[in-house]
Order: sequence, then C-alpha cells, then structure tokens
Amino acid sequence: MDFPIYVYKPRRGMKRVDESKETYKLPHRLIEKKRRDRINECIAQLKDLLPEHLKLTTLGHLEKAVVLELTLKHVKALSGLLEQQQQKIIALQKDLQIS
Repeated sequence: MDFPIYVYKPRRGMKRVDESKETYKLPHRLIEKKRRDRINECIAQLKDLLPEHLKLTTLGHLEKAVVLELTLKHVKALSGLLEQQQQKIIALQKDLQIS
C-alpha cells in the first residue's frame, strides 16, 4: 500500500518533489490548526486574567473580540494608574528634598 508523501513548500528557485497542490494541503491544515489553537489558548489566558467586574459588563459568553477589547481597556487603565503613581512618587521625592 503506497502512502502519499507530504512535503513542505520549497523555497524559491528550488524544484518541488511533486507539482500537485494536494501535496501541501495536510501540512498547511496542520500548521493553520496549530496557529489557531495557539491564538485561542492566548485569548483564554487573557480572559482568565481579566478582573471579574470587567467580565460582568457583558452578558453571557465572552467572544474573542470582546476579550481582546476588555483586555485593551484594562491595560490602558493600569497604564494610567502607573503613570499617576509615578507622578506621586516624583512629587513626594521633591517634597523630601525641599524639607
């Protein structure tokens, strides 16, 4: 029984073992599935990191786009808080130097 040999697309200028596109379907599908799985896993991790009060702002299931939007909102809020805290520290350091 002969099994088809699947090869990856060669670089430019190199000859392919088999010119048919069928040769590339399986590896491409597997690569795409792994890529989608990685993306989905990262989105699931982001969802787990979101504070509960942000998760409750939506009704029911959190779509991937919503998870990304809420994550951006949260990161921007944290960045703003960090900036405020840094400014307070600088102001306190100046007060200490004056005293």
